Amino acid sequence: MIRGAALLNPTSWSLGVKFTLTLVVVSVVLIALAVATNVQATVELALSNASTLVAETGARQAAEINGTVNLASEVAFEFVESNIDSLNGLLLRDVVVGSAINLPDVTPSQMTTLLREELLLPSSLFESIRLIDRDGGLLAQALRSTPLAGDPAGARAPAYVSGSNAALRGEVRTVSIAHVNFTPIVELVEILRWRDGSPLGYLVARLDNRRVFFDSLRQPEGQDIYQIATFLYSANEVLITPAGMRPDILAASRSVAVDRGLAGQDGSAFYNTDDDVEYIGYFTPLRGLPLALVAQVSTQSVIAQAQNIVLTRRFGAVIGALALLVFAALLLNQMVTPSLNRLRRAVLGMSYGDMSAAILETKRRDEVGALAAGIETLRDHVQGQVAELQAGVEARTRDLNATQEISRFAATQRDLQRLMDSVVNLIVQRFPNIYHAQIFLIDTDGQDALLRASTGPVGQELLRRGHRLGVGSVSVIGQVTSQGQVVTARDTAVSQIHKRNEFLPDTRAELAVPLRVGETIIGALDVQSRERDAFSEAQVAVLQTMSDQIAVAIQNARLYEDLSRRLQDIEERNRAATLRAWQDFMRERRAAEISREAGVASESDFSDLRQTALRTGEPIVGGTTPRQTIPVAVPIALRGQTLGVVEWEIPVGVLSEDRLELAKELAARLALSLDNARLFQESQRTAERERVVNTIVAKLTAQTNINDILQTAVREVGQALRAPQVSIRLETTRDQNGGSAAESNTRPVNGNGDR
Repeated sequence: MIRGAALLNPTSWSLGVKFTLTLVVVSVVLIALAVATNVQATVELALSNASTLVAETGARQAAEINGTVNLASEVAFEFVESNIDSLNGLLLRDVVVGSAINLPDVTPSQMTTLLREELLLPSSLFESIRLIDRDGGLLAQALRSTPLAGDPAGARAPAYVSGSNAALRGEVRTVSIAHVNFTPIVELVEILRWRDGSPLGYLVARLDNRRVFFDSLRQPEGQDIYQIATFLYSANEVLITPAGMRPDILAASRSVAVDRGLAGQDGSAFYNTDDDVEYIGYFTPLRGLPLALVAQVSTQSVIAQAQNIVLTRRFGAVIGALALLVFAALLLNQMVTPSLNRLRRAVLGMSYGDMSAAILETKRRDEVGALAAGIETLRDHVQGQVAELQAGVEARTRDLNATQEISRFAATQRDLQRLMDSVVNLIVQRFPNIYHAQIFLIDTDGQDALLRASTGPVGQELLRRGHRLGVGSVSVIGQVTSQGQVVTARDTAVSQIHKRNEFLPDTRAELAVPLRVGETIIGALDVQSRERDAFSEAQVAVLQTMSDQIAVAIQNARLYEDLSRRLQDIEERNRAATLRAWQDFMRERRAAEISREAGVASESDFSDLRQTALRTGEPIVGGTTPRQTIPVAVPIALRGQTLGVVEWEIPVGVLSEDRLELAKELAARLALSLDNARLFQESQRTAERERVVNTIVAKLTAQTNINDILQTAVREVGQALRAPQVSIRLETTRDQNGGSAAESNTRPVNGNGDR
């Protein structure tokens, strides 16, 4: 009983059953109407009548347009004939001619008035009148309305081009057809010639499109049962048709009817346009104009009209069929459409992030119910995926921000120990799943990884104990420093490489990342978590990137410290060398000090100030003296070594910070000058020694006798050293073979080298 009721319930039917029943009903009705009604004869008759009506309409419209254009041409011609002298007078106004030629003197404004009064009357067929010279220059014009934007003028104007070409062919008038922004422009051009036949200018009369063309192309209200469309088309592809008909005409303007009309043929034909629409058309050329008129109607509209007539005659059957179709559509809509719309809204809500829309169709047992259940399952899955992705993005963003902060700090820190301490503390602060972080650095012999930075009290205890792990040992740090690869102990309870630490009993996961500089492993970053499998692939990648930057920062800090030590050592050596050089210089001068004075002799005692300045290396300012002066002692420093002191006694009103700075600058310049003078004197003494040695050597090498050589050596050395006595002795010694060497002895000689 329940199953039978379900079968009778339309909501339990499958979509196939619903659509099948609906289509069967509609098909039966349509077949019955087609069989009962013989529409073919009606359609053929309608097509024949339409062809006749189109031909009559086209012929009538062509005759009207021809008559209107001829009338406009006659008006323009009569105006030229009546006012030829005035026109020529304006055209030749600036040309020097013989006195025998009698032409009226006409100004442009007078000609404009003449054009407006005779050719632009309220009933005129013209839109505007222009008089242009043979070079295209505008002499006068009368306008009915505002000129079109973009309308070419001068020698580029289509009317001027057409008139010039016609004048060359010997014609007296021509027609110019063009368009500006899809607005057709048809202009009658009267060629104005001089008595010898040479062209002087052109009278251009632009036709009023509405009065000349559009009024004839439109069908009378209520008489166009087939909606006949008529248009004009030129050889240069200018379309002339009322604005409201233009969209329907564009495709038809490229048809066989247009081609045959432009070829001078007239007649009727069935043809298809480029968009594959069939038309009944009439085509004919317009006399005296380079235009073809095409009147056409689509066969589809004719057939529709015929079918409409048939349906009117079978009104009862049509009404019944329509009622049945409406009922079937309503039934189908009621069974399917509301549910599908609700499902569509639910799916659209998913795309906008709204997962709360109710899906009531899950209780149905047809395909719509199955679809609703699938959409609900998909929505739950998508909601879970979105939540998971959002959590992942938030975590990744947090990790990246932490990495940027740590990297920025590491890049600006130069103190190695402070750098490592701050980095491990920042890691623990910025990564919620990390509770302990530490940095190991490999020692100089590459055997052990020494703990250099660690977080919390536990870390301080490990540092105090000098915690270390061997490179390559069975531990996370040992493996990462040996292999140079990331090592992870996802669960310390079962990990074979995690080395349990009594101070860190809460560790459930450990990750070690190598600190690498180029191809060299300098240490490792070790982080630990209280959660098993706490480190995702994204976080591992972030920590790897951060470790590379930390390694570079550590290496830079090391290099900075080493460079600082080297610079300090160099400075110490420079100071010591400077001090030794000046001590040697003073010894050579046999003086304990060198001093000079200038100015008024001072009675102040500078000894205390001098000693303080020598000891501190800073300028010292004394107290005010009874003479209202202030003693100042400024050290003479060179390369960090104080050589002496400059002493001043300056009036109270003159002493200022600028004066002290000037004193220090003068003392610094004095130190450089003194050192340069010392170096210069040393170089002179060195050069003198080299000269004396070279002189003695030259004299010795000139002798060939041993006694002469010895005598010369004694004499020259004594003179060079100013020694009162110089001796050279050659002693006899026994060699290893028992032989003996010669001995020579010279007497002491005086500084002049005399015996």
